[in-house]
Amino acid sequence: MNSWHHTDLDELKNSRGWPLELFLDDGGVLNDNGLRGPEWLRLIGEFMPARMGGTAEQWASANRVVFPQVWRNLQKRLPGFASHQEFQRTYATNWMSGMCAYVGITPPPDDDAVTLYTELSTYVGKRATSAIAGAADAVLSLHHTGYTLYTASGTPSWELRGIVAKMGIAEAFSGLYGPDLVDHVKYGPAFYQKVFTHAGVAPSRALVIESDLECCRWASEAGSNAVWIDPEGRGDATTLEALVHALV
Repeated sequence: MNSWHHTDLDELKNSRGWPLELFLDDGGVLNDNGLRGPEWLRLIGEFMPARMGGTAEQWASANRVVFPQVWRNLQKRLPGFASHQEFQRTYATNWMSGMCAYVGITPPPDDDAVTLYTELSTYVGKRATSAIAGAADAVLSLHHTGYTLYTASGTPSWELRGIVAKMGIAEAFSGLYGPDLVDHVKYGPAFYQKVFTHAGVAPSRALVIESDLECCRWASEAGSNAVWIDPEGRGDATTLEALVHALV
């Protein structure tokens, strides 16, 4: 389980193909999901009452209950989604209907629910404060050293644009993937294959920097190099900032 080819950074750095194209995860590499959760609760409370009624406290309380249930259900179904568009529509409508039921209001039609969720996630992406200490400086250091940077995240590109702008690192990235850009959920090697193809990057020149060991395995199976960022010290580095010392 989770067997994959570990990247020898010293060997790569000394190879003729260096530097590589870097594909960075967001949650766990750039941002702390533990900090992001409370920010979502706060910002949902800012956004939703003006659009749907109810109070900030009601919407925040609803998300504490509804989001874990909806997300667990969707995680089980990830391999079965034919496209990211199908996944996103299912997630947005299920989340919105559950939230409205909790607050006690009538949910909007499905198309409106999808639009409203996109607007909410864009709003949150631009405002949430959850960056991992040192991550922004690490990205800028990589960029200034000459690396070509992309994201390879399960977060849609419209939300990622706000996230990297909030961190002050938008100009460092050549592309923000975003499963919506390749219309494939972040599951399995096919996600990375589609990202590399869309970016015009040969997999052998790609270095995926991930917080999830399973994603490292998928990236490796797609033909790329992969580095596991793990704050508990089980991976190749504990933070992006620590990894940068091996790359610059």
